[in-house]
Amino acid sequence: MELIASTRMYDVAPAMKTAWRALLAAAHARAGLDVRCIEHAWPDPIGELWERPGLCGAFMCGWPYAAALEAGRAFKAVASVVPDWPAYAGQPRYRSEFLVRADSPWQSLADAAGSRYGWMVRDSQSGWNAPRAALAELAAAAGGALFAESKGPYGNPRGLLRALAEREIDLTAVDGWYLDLLREHDPGALAGLRTLAFTAWTPNPLLVAGPDVDAAIAGRLSDALLALHHDPACAPLLRNARVARFVRAEPGRYAALADMARAAAARGYPEIR
Repeated sequence: MELIASTRMYDVAPAMKTAWRALLAAAHARAGLDVRCIEHAWPDPIGELWERPGLCGAFMCGWPYAAALEAGRAFKAVASVVPDWPAYAGQPRYRSEFLVRADSPWQSLADAAGSRYGWMVRDSQSGWNAPRAALAELAAAAGGALFAESKGPYGNPRGLLRALAEREIDLTAVDGWYLDLLREHDPGALAGLRTLAFTAWTPNPLLVAGPDVDAAIAGRLSDALLALHHDPACAPLLRNARVARFVRAEPGRYAALADMARAAAARGYPEIR
């Protein structure tokens, strides 16, 4: 079986794509694995990537990962990333940022009631589940619906940023880790936009191996990734990807994301509206 990998979720710019691929290639080589990094990008649904056979080192969103485990699909947790910015406090975590245009007068999410919300896809932790949880309490206070219009899917973060800048929507939520990488490599993409609020921190997307990949192979890749930050020769690779280090993923932590979805539904807020 051919082994494949993908860094699609965080290929925010050409330089980042190069950085991720170099980092994974080093880990695959150290693990003694022959793995091909494939092209997979919007408009192909990212869920289709996670169905590919031989997946051995691909970013997977935490909420779909939790749902897959609940459904009995045994994805192997290979490693989690500790991003290299102080806000992450040395932890494998992330959050979403609610964005508005820089000229917006709003100072809080409550101020955005009655506006037009834009969302990415319904199976994303950062683009749907986390912002829905943050908005649920406000929506309940507003009688169940918070926005005049809820528009989507826009498919990827770039689509949301374009829609916000071009005044198709007034508020959106985007993966904060993605935005930090974008600020590093393409800050112009955020020109005229600002952060209004944040969601709570949750476990970040993790690198996985597919259910059909032998556990020993996944383990070799995991060991290689976890050792990279101990080797000075790998420091430039980590620095270019803004990775402090890789840590062992904890599958049990992701159950909280499925609980978050159920809590929003129980509060009468299954959709962002």
